[in-house]
Amino acid sequence: MPYLRREQLAGMGIHYMYYPLDYFLESQAELGFKTIEMWCGLPHFILDDYGYQDTRELKKKVESYGLHIGVFTPECAVYSYLICAHDPLAQKHSMGYYTNGIKAAGEVGAKIMLTNCCGGDWNEEPERTFDRAVQVLRKLAPVAEDNGVTLAVETVRPEESRVVITLPELKRLLDAVDHPNVKAALDVTAMGVAGETMQEWFETLGSDICHMHFPDGRPYGHLIWGDGLHPLEDYLQLLNDYHYEGYLGQEITDGRYFADPKEADRKNIAAFEPYFK
Repeated sequence: MPYLRREQLAGMGIHYMYYPLDYFLESQAELGFKTIEMWCGLPHFILDDYGYQDTRELKKKVESYGLHIGVFTPECAVYSYLICAHDPLAQKHSMGYYTNGIKAAGEVGAKIMLTNCCGGDWNEEPERTFDRAVQVLRKLAPVAEDNGVTLAVETVRPEESRVVITLPELKRLLDAVDHPNVKAALDVTAMGVAGETMQEWFETLGSDICHMHFPDGRPYGHLIWGDGLHPLEDYLQLLNDYHYEGYLGQEITDGRYFADPKEADRKNIAAFEPYFK
């Protein structure tokens, strides 16, 4: 049977967006999580291109519940702040936003900050959008290095972007950026929608996969485990086979879970319990 360290499973607060941060943290601690992927959206954390709230207080609060922030994730699909933004003013604000995200991540001790390549006009030549993503990540990479943070870039679904929605595109992006602090995040939903396999990802990127968004799906949907069709045990076995030791962020976004996110997490973590060592 495959195994997983409990610390690798990272609870995430997107489906707690209608509840305060303390309720999310209390729920994670009660249910047996040890690590969180800190979703930086209201009402949990204020982050924009002008600044961000006190990270010392955030770190202290998280640790008071016996939890650790493993990954820092600014909301990176909001229309105001996008890596591939076309308008120069939007680019300026987006750079400020992600720069502040990196600094905040470093201050709370998170070694990974997740992002993607959303943005860009959909009637724009995709190659221009792609080139803009490369240039932005090249600018952010030294900031990440200075703050002890690695940027983990995920692919997304075709409904979210016109570029970097497949494994070959992500590989090309990472090769073009060519910086040790810019690596890959494997999003299981985007992988499934693209018709790709986990084996293909590990064979292509290997240890450059530094983070995963690991929900169930059909393949669409960021669902709790048991509500989708993904083979959990097979996936965990592959993680063991390829010696993956990173986090598995539980990015649960389906609206059916918003009313009672704690109960959703209770069912979700129960699916992992047999594999914890």
